[in-house]
Amino acid sequence: MADFLKKILFFILLVSFAYADSTDVETLQLSENTGPRWVGYSWLSIEYVIGPIIASSYWWRHAFGTNPFTNVREQEHYIEDKMWHFWNGVNLSDFHNWVLRKYFGQNSPWPAMGMTFITLTAVEVLDASDAEAKWGLSVYDEMANLGGIAFWYVKYKYPELPVDVRIGIRRWDVADRIIKRTHTYKLINPDYVDDIPKGRSSHADNYSILKAELIVRPYDYFYIGFSASLKNDEDGWGFSEDLLGITAGFDVMRWYAKKYPSKYSPYIDTFGRYFSQSIAYTHWFK
Repeated sequence: MADFLKKILFFILLVSFAYADSTDVETLQLSENTGPRWVGYSWLSIEYVIGPIIASSYWWRHAFGTNPFTNVREQEHYIEDKMWHFWNGVNLSDFHNWVLRKYFGQNSPWPAMGMTFITLTAVEVLDASDAEAKWGLSVYDEMANLGGIAFWYVKYKYPELPVDVRIGIRRWDVADRIIKRTHTYKLINPDYVDDIPKGRSSHADNYSILKAELIVRPYDYFYIGFSASLKNDEDGWGFSEDLLGITAGFDVMRWYAKKYPSKYSPYIDTFGRYFSQSIAYTHWFK
């Protein structure tokens, strides 16, 4: 069933991108109502119908097994995790605002922010309701979610504010591990077995492969900022201890979108604001 739903999801994405043309705007969040409403409903159905169904067969197989509000605890103390929650609050609010403006003609930021709050809070509650108690209801995660939503609102009011929170890959040499660990890969290769050693967590290892950045652009597409990831041992396996650093670089994709404008420029620019793909150097403090 999950495989069938994923095929439907992929089809909807293809059709939606075919209609998501924004040639007359500079950034996605400024799109006007130019698309058919059914595409907007398709996007929202992915988030609120198809997504939860698929997640229930993978992440939330034991959901509703306990009262989530009696399972309030902090599972992940590291900074990168909170930055990811913050990042989710920002980009999901941006996505909701784009859908509501482009396909429903809604110009107020508040519905988009409310939808993001509902989505991210629901994820926290469902995680904490797991019968196996893998995750707790994290107050700090929810605060980071709310912080991201608030930051998006500030960016909505002041779109030229040269500050962004992005995610990216820190260890490209082992990035394929994340792909191999996905549910999709297991469907393709049912015999795949994660070879992570005893005492290590694949979750922490994924975080150590990735990174989160808080950056400021003092001049055009040049930036400086703060980076967070997780440390890895001498054998290359990540573990739950903060790895912090400072970073500086040049945003190649956003520069390209501005230098050579096309109908794809809004998407390239938006991608560059949320994902790190730059000529950069990061000094990690050991």
